[in-house]
Amino acid sequence: MPQFPPAAAWAPLLISCMTCVAAYLFLYSALHCGDVSSVMPIMGSKVVFSGLLAVPFLHEKHNWQVYTAAVLVAIAIAILSYSPSKSASGRFPLKPVALMTACCVIFGFTDIYIKRTLVYMDSCNFMIYYNLIAGVLSLGVIPYIRQKRVPLILIGKDLRLSICSAFSLVAATLLFTVMLKMSAGVVIPNILQSTRGIFIVLISAVLSHRGSTMLETQNRKVYVLRLAASILIIVSVWIALSHFPAGS
Repeated sequence: MPQFPPAAAWAPLLISCMTCVAAYLFLYSALHCGDVSSVMPIMGSKVVFSGLLAVPFLHEKHNWQVYTAAVLVAIAIAILSYSPSKSASGRFPLKPVALMTACCVIFGFTDIYIKRTLVYMDSCNFMIYYNLIAGVLSLGVIPYIRQKRVPLILIGKDLRLSICSAFSLVAATLLFTVMLKMSAGVVIPNILQSTRGIFIVLISAVLSHRGSTMLETQNRKVYVLRLAASILIIVSVWIALSHFPAGS
C-alpha cells in the first residue's frame, strides 16, 4: 500500500512535479519542429546542467573526469544540432535546439528535487505520487489544446501509440528513479541515460532507409554524423564511470 509522504517530502516532491511538466512542454515543442534523431539525443546535455546544479543544491564534488565527460556530451550536442532541411534556411535550426536546451535546464532542477524527495521516500512510493501529481498538473494544458482545436479524445492508432508511450515513459522514469536512489549523486544516472541517443539515431536511420517518413527524412551522411555524436556520448560515459570515486 502506498504510504502518505512525510511533511518534509512535499516541497521537493511538488517542485519536481511542476518542473517535470514544464520540461515536457518544451520537449514536445522541440519534437514538433525538429528531427527526433537530432532533438532527443540533446537530452544528454541534462547531465551538464544537473551536475552544475548539484554543486550548490546537493553539495556534490566531482573529479576532472566527470567534467571532461560533461564537456564531451556538450560537444556531441553541438554536432547533433546539425540538421539540414530543404524547407529551412539554415543547417543549424535554432528553435528546436533552444527549446531542447531549455527543457534540459528545467529537467536538471527536476533531478535535483527528485533526489531530495528520495531522502524521505522509497522509489516505488515516490513514483506513485510523482506520476499522480504530474498527471493532474498536465491537465492544465487542456485549454491550450482546445484553442488549437486538437481532439481531446484519442481513437484507433493514436490511442494505441499513446498507451504504449505512457507505459514506456512510466517504466523509464521508474528505472531512472531507482538509479538516482542507488547513486550518490545525479551525474552518473544522467550520463547513463544519455546513451539512449545512439538507439534513437539507429532507429531513425533504419526507418528512413526503409522509406518511412514517419519520423524524419535525412541523408546517410547526416545519420553517420549523428551516430558519431552519440558514440561520443558513450565515450563520455566510459570516462566518467571508469574514473568515478569508489562508493558512488
